[in-house]
This record gives sequence, C-alpha cells and structure tokens, in this order.
Amino acid sequence: MHTSTLLGAVLAAGSILCQATAQVTTECDPTKVTCPNDQGLSTDTYSIDFTTIKTLPPEWQLANLANVSLGDQGAELTFAKRYDAPALWTKFKFFFGRVEFVVKAAPGFGIISSMVLLSDDLDEVDWEFLGGVTTNVQTNYFGKGYTGTYNRSTSPAVESPQTQFHTYALDWTTEALTWSIDGVAIRILKAADADGNGDQYPQSPMKVSLSLWDGGDPDSPTKEWAGGVTPIPPPEPYTMYVKSVKIFNQNPAQQYQYTDKSGSWRSIKVINDIPFSSSSSAAAAMAYSLNLGSTSAVPSSQAPKSSEAMSSMSSMGSTSTSAASQHSSGQQSGSSETTVAA
Repeated sequence: MHTSTLLGAVLAAGSILCQATAQVTTECDPTKVTCPNDQGLSTDTYSIDFTTIKTLPPEWQLANLANVSLGDQGAELTFAKRYDAPALWTKFKFFFGRVEFVVKAAPGFGIISSMVLLSDDLDEVDWEFLGGVTTNVQTNYFGKGYTGTYNRSTSPAVESPQTQFHTYALDWTTEALTWSIDGVAIRILKAADADGNGDQYPQSPMKVSLSLWDGGDPDSPTKEWAGGVTPIPPPEPYTMYVKSVKIFNQNPAQQYQYTDKSGSWRSIKVINDIPFSSSSSAAAAMAYSLNLGSTSAVPSSQAPKSSEAMSSMSSMGSTSTSAASQHSSGQQSGSSETTVAA
C-alpha cells in the first residue's frame, strides 16, 4: 500500500478480528471536497516486466525512504529491519479492466505481501499474503473507506506462494469483480451483492500498489491477524518478488473527473485530447500520455477473462470503446469528455 495507507494499516488498523486492512487516508477525497482530476492511463494496455529493467520507470512512485531493488526475479521488496516498509504504486489510475500480477510472496511470520488497487475515495481491492501461511492468500474489498465488521475476506488455496511464482489477476467491471489465480477464478463479487446494497462496490479510478509491511510488529494492533509477532531483528531478510504487472484499461483517459460527490462510476468523466494550452496541468497530462516509455502494448486478446467478467465487460457499452478509438487514432471528437456508460 502507499505510504499513508501503510502507516494506517500498521499503526491504526483497529481490531485483531480483522482479516485484512483497509486504506484509511487519502490526499483528497472527492466524496467530501472538490479534488483535482486524476491522472489517467491513456492507453488501453500497459505492461511492465521488472526482470528486464535496471531503474524504476517514471510512471511508478516509490514510497518515501523505501528501497526497492530490481533483479533477475523482478522488483524486490525486502523487510530486513524494523520499520522497513517498501512500497511502490502507479502515478496513473485506470478505470475498470483487468490487472495481472506475477508474484512470489515473502516468507516470515507477521510479514504481509500486498497487491492492492486504491482510489481517491477509499475504494480498495486486495490480494494479501501472510508470510507464515504457506497454503492460501487473502482477498478483500472495501468501498468508500467503510470496513464493515471486517467480514469480507476470503482465503482461497494457492500452492506454496512464498516459493513459487503465480499469476494473480483481477477482472473489474461495473457489474462484477473476479479474483483468479493462474487463470482459475477463485472469487466473484457481483456489484449488487456488495455491502450497502451495492454502494460498497469498488467503482472509482484506481492506482496499482505493491507493498511489503510488518503486520506483526510488536506495537501493531494487526499482529494477531498477521500470524504473531515478527522477530526483531528478523533472522533473515524477507523478500517479496514482483516479476511483472499487466493492466488492461477499459476506459483509457488522460484524466478522470469526479463530477459530483457520490463516488459512483456513473458520475466519473473520461477526459481525453487535452490541448497543451489549456493549463499547465493539462500540458503535463498530455506530456505524460505521450511518454510512457517503459510500457509495452499487450493485445487484449491475450487477456483471459472469466465468463462472468467478460459478460460484464461487454455490457459496459460503446462509450469506453469510442474513447479508446479516439485515443488510438489521435482524432478529437466534438467533446473531450466522455461519461462511462453501463
């Protein structure tokens, strides 16, 4: 999780009954105040192979004081001493689609490896691994920062997550959220079945976050959930390896705009074709959209999806498709703003 989330998770996650931690802070919550537009992913696909690069590309943000190495097994997030909490996340957000992580989780009692989707209004989707649990992974979701009674977690089986790489995917549409491992769906959450009569369904533009943190710190309220107190100092460094991340963006955009304070996906505008002269921030967004130097296109046909997710994907209508077409062709329509359709 990102820096503020991580600190909140470790120091103020709350009850030991929780099965996973929720994002607890945001720089600007658009359900409460008017916030700047989100920087969007302006392409429909994004792929990064951490095993082939030597430096972190500019579209990724490293947490303050964090150290992430890049090696033969990918991005290395390591816990070597107390308070180590390496984390990195995308500077851009995407708006419905699919994310694939190829990951080997870190070992160690109390050590938590996380792959998380996070939004400005505190929507969250989680994969979390407890270092001392070698047979399963935890999945979770939160909406608008509401945690409920921490009763939304599941713990599907996965073979040796601390010693083997697996592909963990999220298919995310307006109608359903599907978690899958190595191409097999292990959880499907229908939007209508989410808490709050569907209001708690994650539905706002998300960034992708990778982190390793010590849930078993002696002073942490999460230590029982995390599997017990982490030995301080640890007997050996504990490392999470992230080989690659792929994103398939259903609604490519230079920016995403919350048009009201509902946090509903229906209220979010997809903005493209921002002229350089409109503002310095717009110019920066355009420059960013033209300079994703470390990305590589991944054909959408190579993105396997569950039948549930595919059905929901196709039901999203023509608006997002036209937005992608405008981006690809470089043509400007009568309006640069598009509201995502169901």
